[in-house]
Amino acid sequence: MNTSDYQIAARIGEGRRLRAELDRLRRENHELREENESLAAHLDFAFLALTDLKASPEGGRLHLIDGWNLILGAQKEAHSREELIGNWRQFLAEHPLDAAWIVFDGPRENAVNEGRLRISYTGGTGSQRADRFIGHFVRAAKYLGLESRIIVHSHDKAVR
Repeated sequence: MNTSDYQIAARIGEGRRLRAELDRLRRENHELREENESLAAHLDFAFLALTDLKASPEGGRLHLIDGWNLILGAQKEAHSREELIGNWRQFLAEHPLDAAWIVFDGPRENAVNEGRLRISYTGGTGSQRADRFIGHFVRAAKYLGLESRIIVHSHDKAVR
């Protein structure tokens, strides 16, 4: 091999390194874009819920439920999504001042309101989206002095 062969080999190696770095940055950009969209959806949900929480009756509590954690976790409180939702409908029928918000991780952001029961899916990808959302919501309520009105239902130590 002569000098020009070494220069060509070095350029090819540098091109491969740059291509790999570009691929990594594209993946990172895609992940950050999805996280940004998820956070924007969370902000809308949180603002709505904080408004509801602020207007809740004296003595009423908002129960934030980490949906999949209570269904799929080691300490199951329900065996299916439907059972968990049914349990909370029953609970709300017995506690007329309270409201409940079941938060599920899910690829598409979505929310359903049934009076005092809100069921939402976080949207986006990645793990612990519901956990992060619940944590952010409780922190926001704390800033407003409303954290005493919230009861978090999760067996995840980080969430509690």
